[in-house]
Amino acid sequence: MQQTALQLFQTQGYDETTVLQITNEAGVAKGTFFNYFRTKEEVLQSVFFSHMERVYEKMKKNEHEHWRKQMVQLFHELTAMHEQLGKEVTKSMVHIYTTKQKQSLPLTSFIDMLTQLFEEGKRCGDIRTGRPSAALALITIQLYFGALKLWMFSHLHEPLSTFTIDTITMFIDYMQKEGD
Repeated sequence: MQQTALQLFQTQGYDETTVLQITNEAGVAKGTFFNYFRTKEEVLQSVFFSHMERVYEKMKKNEHEHWRKQMVQLFHELTAMHEQLGKEVTKSMVHIYTTKQKQSLPLTSFIDMLTQLFEEGKRCGDIRTGRPSAALALITIQLYFGALKLWMFSHLHEPLSTFTIDTITMFIDYMQKEGD
């Protein structure tokens, strides 16, 4: 049912897709939908979290790599995920969390992963800034969401992955060369 919903969200848009369309396309009764999801938003969240879980699983496989390579891989995976989901689905997900949800986008795992990567960069002497690793993680997330917003609203003339990785790499280079 999730895959069917995603295909409909991608082809006709999240707002234009109805629960009835999802159930008809999936070949299930409308009541079956409500056994799994309370709302259409929950389906979209479920799709998004499934994709995020795959990103995190791929990252776990690369834990032995150099911190900088892991950082680039993380953003490569994230941008590939958003490019696969598409601008409209990503925009709908961001919209739900910034306007409709009472809780914010769950970023704890993302922040923790980035903080650990920056800690490793400091431990090996690559990053010489006195700023806390958690602050560097938040700055990196700001850069990422800024790039994502530019991409969602078609202000980028290059792929999201290229722009994002170039931006993150520039920030890392600065932390390595300049420190503060």
